[in-house]
Amino acid sequence: MTNHTILEPLLKDQWFIESQELRSFVTTVREISACTDDDRTQTLARLKPDFQELLAQQEWLPEKFAQVNAESSMGSGIGQWLLYRAKDRLLSIFSLVISPGSTTPIHAHLAWGLIGLYKGNQQETVYRRVDNSDTEGHAQLQITKVRRLCPPQASL
Repeated sequence: MTNHTILEPLLKDQWFIESQELRSFVTTVREISACTDDDRTQTLARLKPDFQELLAQQEWLPEKFAQVNAESSMGSGIGQWLLYRAKDRLLSIFSLVISPGSTTPIHAHLAWGLIGLYKGNQQETVYRRVDNSDTEGHAQLQITKVRRLCPPQASL
């Protein structure tokens, strides 16, 4: 993987849970990333089956990291739990827990990656911007698809 971060490297990888399944997945991510020459689309496509396999295993994530967080600054008790961070800061894995019935604002994921469901289900609405982006703080959007996701589904 090419280094595109301005942050200083850490002294070592940081593991916030002890999980052989997660360690195995991180190894797979490193191996696949090393042989896909920074082609993010190819990397993600090759990782998706391994990620779905990790999500299908229901024993590896400690219950603490599958809970909402009433003190969260993200609103609605959304819990964001860091599970792993690579010492070069090029790979992070975290658990995002959203209370049942909650909605999130329209947003763009400003990084490449895989998103998956470990528990519960989700309705995802995908939008496409249709204006010329000339008005700051405003976007005209069009719904392109609505899909219902269930575990261990993963999306790119």
